[in-house]
Amino acid sequence: MIRTTLALVSAFVFALLSTQAALAQTPTLRIQDYPGIGNFLVRVANARGLCEKHGIRCELRPIPQAPLALQTLLAGDLEVAFTPPEVLLQAVNKGADLKVIGSGASAPTFFLMASSALPTPHAAQGYPAVMQDFRGRRIGVTARGSAAEFQLVSLLQGAGMKADDVTIVAVGSPNTAFPAIAQKQVDGLMLFSPMDGFCEVSQACRIVVDPRRGQGPAEVVDTNGAGVLQVVRADFLRKNAQAVEGLRRAMNEAADYAREPAHFDALLKVAQDSFRINTTGGERILEVALRNAIPSMQFAVDPKALQHAARYLQRTGQISRLIDTAPLLAQ
Repeated sequence: MIRTTLALVSAFVFALLSTQAALAQTPTLRIQDYPGIGNFLVRVANARGLCEKHGIRCELRPIPQAPLALQTLLAGDLEVAFTPPEVLLQAVNKGADLKVIGSGASAPTFFLMASSALPTPHAAQGYPAVMQDFRGRRIGVTARGSAAEFQLVSLLQGAGMKADDVTIVAVGSPNTAFPAIAQKQVDGLMLFSPMDGFCEVSQACRIVVDPRRGQGPAEVVDTNGAGVLQVVRADFLRKNAQAVEGLRRAMNEAADYAREPAHFDALLKVAQDSFRINTTGGERILEVALRNAIPSMQFAVDPKALQHAARYLQRTGQISRLIDTAPLLAQ
């Protein structure tokens, strides 16, 4: 009996040490996330064990602003940033050596909302006429220098206006942006999900220009296919090709799962488990935002959409040169 017990203990210790050794050798990818729906394909992959299936660990790091995430990536404290093309191309224009390994949300991520207290007599005419209703008003964006600001400026320019026709203020992510518009500190917001859920459920605001639905200038609408990108440093990709390939496979499987209508309840549970909206109607807000986001959840990047983003940024003077985006796409 003693020999049997010792054998069992030895087997247990061996198995434990083997597991610990395997975990120690499993590469961990620190991946940017956002409040709200966030980098949802990674959340799905984690919930379904897809990262482990493909030999990696996916560790989400909440960073609510794309410029800050790219700074963190370039400093070596993050492996994967999740950024709109505008912010990526600004960094590349300044010399950053980055690679796009995939997407996470193919459609443009930002949309323009008006406060329920703001008269919008031009709203019935749609874009570009509705932009006149914001002249002289305060519009919130996630941060100054963010893709939200770049896209807002494009909406203004497409309507024959200039950036200084409005006052642009930083309001952060949806949890801080919603109080700003609900308390009439701003007249409008250029922000991302779950602000669409907040507006629909609370009636404190309403979407007036939604590029996800083809509304807005071609500069923004035609980026559909490269809305928010998974980005790594080029040197990291060269040294960790196998880990990046594992992430790609996990993301593609997560995208296939997310786009299956029968899986919505499971997806909603993932969203609820990873993000709580602590306000009246919070669960309904999250459900609305998730339904709106699902059609955009795919990992493939449209090369034409990414190149279009570079052309419009150069044409509008937001980058100093036209960037050939083909070399940015990792093979």
